[in-house]
Amino acid sequence: MHKFRTFLLIMTSFLMSCNWLTDEKNPSLKEAEAPIIKPTLSKAKISEIDSLLTKYLTQHRYNGSALVAYKGYPVYRKISGYKNMTTKEAINFNTAFQLASVSKAFTSMAVLILKERGLLEINDLVQKYIPEFPFNNITIKHLLQHTSGMPNYMYFVDNCWKSEMPLTNEDVLKIININNPTLSFEPGKRHFYSNTGYAMLALLVERISGKPFYQFLNENIFVPLKMKNTFAWNQAAWDSNPNIAIGYSRSGWKYRQKEHVPLDEVLGDKSVYSTVDDLLKWDQALYHHKLISKNLLQEAFTPIVLKSKKAQKYGYGWRLNEVDGKRVIYHNGLWNGFTSSLSRYVEDSLTVILINNTNAHVGTMAKDIYTIMEQELGTEKGRQVVSLNDKNK
Repeated sequence: MHKFRTFLLIMTSFLMSCNWLTDEKNPSLKEAEAPIIKPTLSKAKISEIDSLLTKYLTQHRYNGSALVAYKGYPVYRKISGYKNMTTKEAINFNTAFQLASVSKAFTSMAVLILKERGLLEINDLVQKYIPEFPFNNITIKHLLQHTSGMPNYMYFVDNCWKSEMPLTNEDVLKIININNPTLSFEPGKRHFYSNTGYAMLALLVERISGKPFYQFLNENIFVPLKMKNTFAWNQAAWDSNPNIAIGYSRSGWKYRQKEHVPLDEVLGDKSVYSTVDDLLKWDQALYHHKLISKNLLQEAFTPIVLKSKKAQKYGYGWRLNEVDGKRVIYHNGLWNGFTSSLSRYVEDSLTVILINNTNAHVGTMAKDIYTIMEQELGTEKGRQVVSLNDKNK
């Protein structure tokens, strides 16, 4: 018996020293899930791309952060300008920018995570989870696809809300009920972009999960993907982070600061703050199906089919298009001085990320950058992506 106890103690000590018992005790296990990618292009080619894109953005007086990745590797990564025009505080790579409607992709992911866990079905009626929701024929899918027919809450909220008071998603629902709006069309009949649906989706996630929406995103998306400089608006995060860009409108060489408004605090349709580096982590997580299954993610990237059988180029929180016959999954954003663009040219393994705080036309810039990249990549596209973990082999 004494020998057996000694053997057990030795084996337990050995296993613990090898850090085999838990992932937390062996960080390398987590790192292996998302290996660092090394360049698939030569240094000369990367330098050439850097010069071309820097020249292009300089011509447009770009004020913000930009990143272009090829097969997961950032072949171009630049910051330019100020996060605060008054104090002349420069932007850095940890400066968080309001993503505006690029936030919608995170909202749809939150819904799909709940779907994956069996807590909802996409075709469920919204009233099943929000009983006081005023329409009994609108499904979760209608909200995801902008086919609900609901009017945009931003068009009437100012008439019934004191501007100095905070505004929540619960308040938006109350305002909708007070105004008793009618639907613009029968749900599923047309596609009409409306922020109301995504504000209601964020509220739905709160009702089902029992957690504030910003907390759900943090625990289920941002922390697992190590998006350390990303958050959805909440007062605590806002007060504790000194590195947040201020939004501006630009007219010629003049900039006018945009003030924080109550609508900034409504989540789901906007108000996720992030950086280009964190958005690349998000982009790569989608390629590798880190958060939900491949099949469910493909559903999010599938065009709408209306009741008339007509297809629309929108999925769940993502716009869908084709460039030169190749698929692009993207979304642009515009809100309160900020513009943003996340474009995923999936067949070319190319990602273009632009976040800006001076109302620049980043959607057009992203298209131009893709054209430049396509010309520059040439025959390099076929190279094999290799992890840095293989560099000593």
